[in-house]
Amino acid sequence: MIAHILSTGDEVLLGDIIDTNSAYLCSCLKELGIDVQKIISVGDDVETIASNISDISLNADICLVTGGLGPTQDDLTAFACSKAADDELVLSKKALKSMTAYFKKRGFAFTKENEKQAMLPSKSIMLENYNGTAPGFYISINQCVFFFMPGVPSEMKIMFERQVKNVLIKKYNLNDDILIERLTVFGLGESMVGALLKGFTEKFPGMRLGFRANFPVIEVKIILSAAHQDKQKAQLKIADAKKWAMDHLENKVVSEQGLSIAQEVGRLLTQQKKTLAIAESCTGGLIANMMTNVSGSSDYFLFSGITYSNDAKINILGVQKKTIIDFGAVHEQTALEMAQGARVKAGADFAISTTGIAGPTGGTKERPVGMVCIGLAGPSFSKAKTYTFSFDDRLMNKTIFAMAALERLRRHLIRIR
Repeated sequence: MIAHILSTGDEVLLGDIIDTNSAYLCSCLKELGIDVQKIISVGDDVETIASNISDISLNADICLVTGGLGPTQDDLTAFACSKAADDELVLSKKALKSMTAYFKKRGFAFTKENEKQAMLPSKSIMLENYNGTAPGFYISINQCVFFFMPGVPSEMKIMFERQVKNVLIKKYNLNDDILIERLTVFGLGESMVGALLKGFTEKFPGMRLGFRANFPVIEVKIILSAAHQDKQKAQLKIADAKKWAMDHLENKVVSEQGLSIAQEVGRLLTQQKKTLAIAESCTGGLIANMMTNVSGSSDYFLFSGITYSNDAKINILGVQKKTIIDFGAVHEQTALEMAQGARVKAGADFAISTTGIAGPTGGTKERPVGMVCIGLAGPSFSKAKTYTFSFDDRLMNKTIFAMAALERLRRHLIRIR
C-alpha cells in the first residue's frame, strides 16, 4: 500500500514554521503497518495544490493532506481538491451545524467568512473538528483516498486519532492489533541508543524498534504485530522485550511508559503525595513551564521563582549576600541556597534550582558556556551538583539544564543515587 503526505502552506516553505504534522502522521501510519513513500510540501496556490493532488491520485493509495482549510483568502485546499476531483464545492449542512455549535459554545461571533470553511467538495465525507473550527473531509480521486485535515497540530492530531485512523482501519482492513511499548531515554544520543540495542531483532523476531529524537530525549518504541496471536502470549513477549531493552539502556530510561520527564516527575510526586517548588535563573522559567504543561500539576506544584538577578536571589529566596560575593551567582553553594530558599518559601516537600551560563556569550574559562549548577532540597537534605554540557546554542542549553534538574529530582524520588 502506497501512502503520501501533502503539506500545504506558504509558512512551511518560507521556514516560518516547522512541518511537525508530517512527522507525526508518518509515525501514526507506521504503527498501522503503512510506510509513507513521499512527503510533499506546497505553497498556497490553487493550481499547484490541485496539480499535486491529481498526480498523487494516480500514484498512491492513501494521501493525508494538512493545511489550507481555514477562513482566510490563502486557505484554498478545499477548492483545489474540487478542481482535481472535477467536483464542485457545496455548503455542507453537517459542517455548518458543527461549526455554529463550536462558535456558540465558546461565545464567538459566526461570520460570513467562517461559512467558507463549510464549503466542501460535493462527493466528500465530512470529518468533525473537535478542537477547532475548520471541518476536515475525505474523498476518493482515481485510485487514491485523500484525507484533508487542518494544519493546526492540535486539531489535526485529534481528527486523525478519533476519525481518520478508524476509517483507514475499516476501509483497508488494517491490523489494529499492534502492541507498542514506549521508553523515554535521557542522557544518550540516538546512535548510542541504537548501538546499545543492537541485536534486538535477532533476539525478538517479529518485533521491530522505532526511534524518535526530540532533543534531549530519545523515544524508543517496541512494536509487535499481534494479529493471529494469542493476546496474552503477545503481551508476555513484548514485556520480555521491554525488559531486555531497559536492561541494555541501563539507568538512562526516565519513563517506562513513554512519558516526558515532566510527566514522569509529576506521576512520582502524585504517587508519593509530595509537593514541589522551583527556583530558576539560567532556565528562565522553562522548568516551571514543563511542569505546568502536565495536566493535574496543581496537585503538587506550589511555587516558581525566576530569580535572574543577584538581588532577586538574595531578596526573594534568601540567598546570603556573602555567598554571591564569595562564590558568584553560578556556583553550587548559590544553587543550594536557592533550592533551600524556594522550599522554605513555598512550604514544599522538594525544591530544585538552576543557575548557569546558557550562552552563547558570558562564559569564562572557569565558568564556560554550558555550565549549570543544580540544587535539590528535601525534608532532610540539600545538595548541589555542577554539570557542563557542550552546546553553544542558548535554547539547547536551557532545555538540557531544565531536563537535568528534573532528572536529579526523578532519581531521588525513585531512590537512585
